[in-house]
Amino acid sequence: MTSSLASDPLLAALLDSAPIGIAVLDLALRYCHINQLLADSNGHPVAYHLGRTPRDVLPDVGERLEAIMRDVMASGQARCNFEARAEVPPGSGHFRLWNASYHPYLQQGRIAGIVAMVEDVTHARDTERRLRQSEQHVRRVLDKLFTFVGVLAPDGTVLEVNRAPLEAAGISLDSVRGQKLWDTFWWSFSEEMRQLAHEVVATAASGETVRRDIRVRMLDDSRVTLDFMLAPLRDDSGEITHLVGSANDVSDRTRSENALRQSETHFRQVVEATPDALMMVDRHGVIRLVNGRMEELFGYTREELVGQGFEHLLPDSVRNQHQSLVKHFFASPSTRDMANRKPLFALRRDGSGFPCEIGLNPLEIDGQLLTLASITNVTARYQAQQAMEKALAEKTVLLGEVHHRVKNNLQVISSMLNLQARNAAAPVRVALVESQNHVKSMALIHQLLYERSDFSRVPLTTYLERLLMLLQHSFADNRKISVQFAPPPEEVFLELQQSIPLGLLVNEIVTNAFKHAFAGREQGTLRLQLQPGSPDNSLEVADDGVGLPAGVELGESRTLGFQLLPMLADQLQGRLTVHSQPQQGTRFVVHFPSLAAGETP
Repeated sequence: MTSSLASDPLLAALLDSAPIGIAVLDLALRYCHINQLLADSNGHPVAYHLGRTPRDVLPDVGERLEAIMRDVMASGQARCNFEARAEVPPGSGHFRLWNASYHPYLQQGRIAGIVAMVEDVTHARDTERRLRQSEQHVRRVLDKLFTFVGVLAPDGTVLEVNRAPLEAAGISLDSVRGQKLWDTFWWSFSEEMRQLAHEVVATAASGETVRRDIRVRMLDDSRVTLDFMLAPLRDDSGEITHLVGSANDVSDRTRSENALRQSETHFRQVVEATPDALMMVDRHGVIRLVNGRMEELFGYTREELVGQGFEHLLPDSVRNQHQSLVKHFFASPSTRDMANRKPLFALRRDGSGFPCEIGLNPLEIDGQLLTLASITNVTARYQAQQAMEKALAEKTVLLGEVHHRVKNNLQVISSMLNLQARNAAAPVRVALVESQNHVKSMALIHQLLYERSDFSRVPLTTYLERLLMLLQHSFADNRKISVQFAPPPEEVFLELQQSIPLGLLVNEIVTNAFKHAFAGREQGTLRLQLQPGSPDNSLEVADDGVGLPAGVELGESRTLGFQLLPMLADQLQGRLTVHSQPQQGTRFVVHFPSLAAGETP
């Protein structure tokens, strides 16, 4: 058989050029011929094989291969497509894998040996293994993604889907693999969705990427909104081989967007329904939003206002000043209401001005600080206030004139009493002087009111200082009577209706002290101390004289002064106490209400 092959160079050349490994073995299973491809796969040169058996060449697997060859020669039937594996070279740790077919070799109708056709599939199998591992790795990665991923054929047939959309729908991969996209569980619940699936597949198959929000069916027949994309996948030649679909569940985002739109709608409705003019302004003074009332109030359209600075809504005289106020506000933003604020003046489109009040409310929107300004037209109130202030000014002038005339009339009465006292007998003169002091104490109140132009209250400290000076002058004689007044650190005010009884009360007590407290003495001290408090003030008048006679009580004495004192204290809405010790002086203390908190200066 060997000579036969050698003598047929055409057959030898054909075997050597074959794309697979080929060997011819004789009846003793010795290699008669082997091409270079198979020799290299076995790990030995061609010459090494000739005359040797498979057991000599491949010790690991040779015995098994020879057994197969004998079966083929005995049966005359080929053994095809079986695999063999051996360590090549032995001890190297590297294994070869072959796919082999053994055929009986016939010469003149008789079996003369074996023709072995062997394909080295080591690299192919290794590539397949690596590909499977790669595919398994990709599958594991995809199955870990929360994103929905799928692979389709260009005709819309589902080839692969990762775990996320399957679990979300409660279905298996086998239930959708091989189906058209429009027939799958996710899309088949309505004809509209089936038609949409046809459209997106056709668009992607034409080479265009599709992306849109869709609502698909999920577990328990629920609906989920997806951000869905289907893109074509091309091979190296540019042909579209697959369609790759991906989607994210955006139901929460959609709900948030819907809620935001609804909130914006409500906000716009509230803004439009507000009777005041509203505008949203940024830190640069640019108007971002206005309502309909703003258009009506200023005469501009919404389009003319939004995007423009608001300074053109102000008179020229205050624009520069207002810009600095805006910068100051944004440097330290806080809610500022309109209560008790002086009205500003705004400018309409036609150039007319009107008084308004502005409230400011800082808002942070998308990380940007804005201010919502509410503007109220206060023209009617401003005009009413102007009229009221004018009337009040006229009333103030009138009251000043009244107090001035009352003071003058009281001074005329005082002067008449003084003239009568000059020619009157001693007892009558004393009575006239006391009456004159009463008149002076009342005239002094009107004098202070006229001087201060404040007719609602009397400065008590100032009043007492000047009253004491008048009384001390009235009773000036050769005695050395020291009058000491200890005023509080701050002025104390008294209501007009309380000031007259208090002045008469102090007049009576001081007059009585000058007349009787220092009888038989050349000197003495009279002290007044005013102490403000809440709810009552107190005024103490004390002397270091001889004290009150025994049995003298307030309201029970026959003297007019002691009968008047309790009455004056009642008119003052206060209470009066007296403490006296023989030769240790007398102390009067009167407590009277302080001016109400809302009426303090």
